[in-house]
Amino acid sequence: MKKRQLIASLCLVSAGWAIELSPASISAETPLVVQQPASDLSVPASNSKIPQVELLNPGVEPRQQLRLKPSLGVKQTTTMVVKMEMEVSTAGRSTNVNKVPIMVLTIDTKATKIDANGDIHYDVSYASADIAADTTNLPIAALDSMRSAVKKLVGLKGSFIMDNRGAHKGGSFTLPAEADNNLKQMIQNMSKSLQQLASPLPAEAVGKGAKWRISFPSNAGGMNVNQTAIYELIDLQDGVATLKTSVEQQANPQNLTLPQLPAGSTMAIKSFASQGQGEVVMRLDQLMPFRSVVSINSNSEMIIKVAGNPEELTMKTKLLMEMTLDSK
Repeated sequence: MKKRQLIASLCLVSAGWAIELSPASISAETPLVVQQPASDLSVPASNSKIPQVELLNPGVEPRQQLRLKPSLGVKQTTTMVVKMEMEVSTAGRSTNVNKVPIMVLTIDTKATKIDANGDIHYDVSYASADIAADTTNLPIAALDSMRSAVKKLVGLKGSFIMDNRGAHKGGSFTLPAEADNNLKQMIQNMSKSLQQLASPLPAEAVGKGAKWRISFPSNAGGMNVNQTAIYELIDLQDGVATLKTSVEQQANPQNLTLPQLPAGSTMAIKSFASQGQGEVVMRLDQLMPFRSVVSINSNSEMIIKVAGNPEELTMKTKLLMEMTLDSK
């Protein structure tokens, strides 16, 4: 595989990591179900990890508990735009990829039921997914391959449950029976963040200036990551909360299995670290943030063994990702 083709393949992987690890989406895992969703969506998945939310400062009076209560049956449409700048160096030589394709996803959500304890049942579907053709210097063939992969998300549907603090409690996506492993992996990498874009909220009553910390071990695209996010409530008026957030993430050395690589090839993470910051405006009567802007800077070093080539390829990657969400 040529180096440019390899870089193109890693763009989708890196985008998936960046989206999943954004401080606006500290999410639990949901299993993929190939033909039918789980029979009892109220039961948490056995592999779910519950984020630990620690209140650091309750803020000033007046204080109130932040709880989600979306209107039932009202469709909310969210546009997600992911922009990336990526610099890759191999064998000590840098290759600047200044314009990685911009991904634009449109997601519809709708609350279908609210239990007596406040748990929210909701449906999610991808209405559209594409990349911008004029934002990259990648070869046409690589661009077409990425567009084809992203477009496979269109029509993906799922049903989920979260509590009224935004913590995921169960659910699944429904995949077509003919879905291949590449599609399943991509959906895992790029869609888990949609389960909980309303960031987990503290149990205690809070006021302006409140701060809380979320600690959460995660698995992003097969990579185990430890992350910590700090949220600060900078404004709360008429059921609209504005949050500032920062996040740090780190991954220990580990082996990865990625379908984007040629058959028989392997990848190992030697190091991974990232820092991010952003602002989220959330209406407590909606599932998805009203507005969110998040930026992530990450540095990673990977060792790749390509099938049929005895030499190891060491690849260092610097990634700047900006993700915006706008809902209506």
